[in-house]
Amino acid sequence: MIANFDYNVRESHKARNVTLKVSRRSGLEVVVPEGFNRDLLPEILSSRQTWIAGQLERFESLPGRFEQDWPPQRLALEAAGVCFEFDYSEVSGNRLSLQQEGDKISVSMPAEADDESLAKLLIQWLKGYAKQHCSEVAEELSRESGLHFEKLIVRGQKTRWGSYSSRGTLSLNYKLLFLPERLLRHVILHELTHSVQMNHSEEFWNLLTTLDKDTVENDKQLGEAWKYLPAWLE
Repeated sequence: MIANFDYNVRESHKARNVTLKVSRRSGLEVVVPEGFNRDLLPEILSSRQTWIAGQLERFESLPGRFEQDWPPQRLALEAAGVCFEFDYSEVSGNRLSLQQEGDKISVSMPAEADDESLAKLLIQWLKGYAKQHCSEVAEELSRESGLHFEKLIVRGQKTRWGSYSSRGTLSLNYKLLFLPERLLRHVILHELTHSVQMNHSEEFWNLLTTLDKDTVENDKQLGEAWKYLPAWLE
């Protein structure tokens, strides 16, 4: 029998199998097909006990600064100096959609929309916004520094803030939007410096320091920059 875990059960006409979800808003949620025999749940949950315990522990261990409304009512993107307000409305059908108008974002949500689907939609929008904003900053820094790139792409790297390829592709993490502007600029200058030094040699750091006098401090702060990220990005 499963240990003392509280959980909610939700039936879904789209579900074909039992699915377990852990989120800040809902805790442990068990999604089952319509008409599913709930007497089978204790055995299923018992078989996933280690995974459930790990997920719940991860959420409980997050620092207090991660505590925030879900779904988000407002979203501050420090690197861009903007803050967006959200409005959510329930709609029929199964299409989850988002529309931005100035600093207002309207999200249309079907009744059965789950946390994962909403987070994916918000991340998709963030990547588009990051592409636009980071392109402007990168072009500005390229002109100022004389360092060039051929194209810019935005991704969602797990462990890197950016990279620069031998073909001149500047790749940036959309999560940079949540960092202070100085750290976004530092990351871009770091990667642009690879256009002349494809390594981390002494020459690389000397050049980067001439472009960003706070390189040492900024590089140090990047090691703790996860603290700026909302938990739902995971």
